[in-house]
Amino acid sequence: MRSLLLSTLLLACGAPPASQTPRADDAVIDAETGEAITFDAMVGRLASARVVYVGERHDRAEDHALQLRVARALDGELALGFEMFQRPFQPALDAYSAGEIEEPELLQRTEWETRWGFDFGLYRTLVQLGRERGAPLLALNAPRELTRKVAREGLDALTDEERAALPELDLEEPVHRAMFDAAMAGHPGMDASMRDRFHAAQVIWDETMAETAARWVEGNDGTLVVFAGVMHTRRPAIPDRAARRGATPYAIVLPVEADELEESRPHADFLVVR
Repeated sequence: MRSLLLSTLLLACGAPPASQTPRADDAVIDAETGEAITFDAMVGRLASARVVYVGERHDRAEDHALQLRVARALDGELALGFEMFQRPFQPALDAYSAGEIEEPELLQRTEWETRWGFDFGLYRTLVQLGRERGAPLLALNAPRELTRKVAREGLDALTDEERAALPELDLEEPVHRAMFDAAMAGHPGMDASMRDRFHAAQVIWDETMAETAARWVEGNDGTLVVFAGVMHTRRPAIPDRAARRGATPYAIVLPVEADELEESRPHADFLVVR
């Protein structure tokens, strides 16, 4: 998890092609009780949420298969929100959803290769599901130019115009900061100042995605399914920040390794052990 977070913060993303094949030995755990439940039981409990967050390790095909399975299992009106697309490119997603453009133009207009960089094959079925279901596709994330500038130079380097574009930021949430510092621990050459800048960039991501999600919930019926990295879908990241803006009730589904199970329980409603 640490190396994926750092590579994303440094905007040096890349991943090999992979097949989206669900694993037969996945176990669904109720995070509150620690007990195993069925996938169908989990889906039944997700039905009451206005926002369902389904985390991912970006280069793990089985995590994307889980995201697709959860989204397909939900009934009613849906919208699909993506960390991978930045808000200025919402018109391209709208055009794709409406059948006005196809995948190559979507990737070109959203600058996929330079702004995200992971193999689009990992995400193709999730994006296609939006068109199949008539579900809006939401570009959740902040522009890379903004987060990169903050990560390199800090918030004080922003212009008045750039500051005005920021959502409300809570930089002092202690659990979020502790979670971030733990993920960054052990990276050589990362001093306190650099950690503060990277944390501010992460908060901008989380607050921007939270604001985008909350705006959709306020103006629409149905369920928003958010696809984002596991660090962003933990409780103190996007979910609680969106809830602060009225995006409730919510539920979190996180894929985890067996040795991450206990540590992850406070941050999710359901854990899928992979």
